Amino acid sequence: MACYFGWIALDLREIFYPILMNNYVKSKIMTIVLHTFCLSNNIFKFLLINYICETVTIKARATADLLNRLSYVTYDIEIREIVSVKINFYNIIEVNIKSTSRVNPV
Repeated sequence: MACYFGWIALDLREIFYPILMNNYVKSKIMTIVLHTFCLSNNIFKFLLINYICETVTIKARATADLLNRLSYVTYDIEIREIVSVKINFYNIIEVNIKSTSRVNPV
């Protein structure tokens, strides 16, 4: 994400430099068009990654709520241990889900 901020800043610099410093020479139009396209491409990718992360977060929160409700219903110790273990998503993201209540088996 930080790289996209840097690329957006560089694209803005490359767009405005020919306009403001070189008195808008006609030969710089292609440079301005190219960097405007790069700027819009980087902004689109940044917003797409942000949207994907937000969607994954919402779905992970819904899954955690479902597992939490499941742990309230279950009285079996083995199932409670399975529900409360760490979940690894391809060794990239590690989510630690633990049940909040301690229900003694009957």
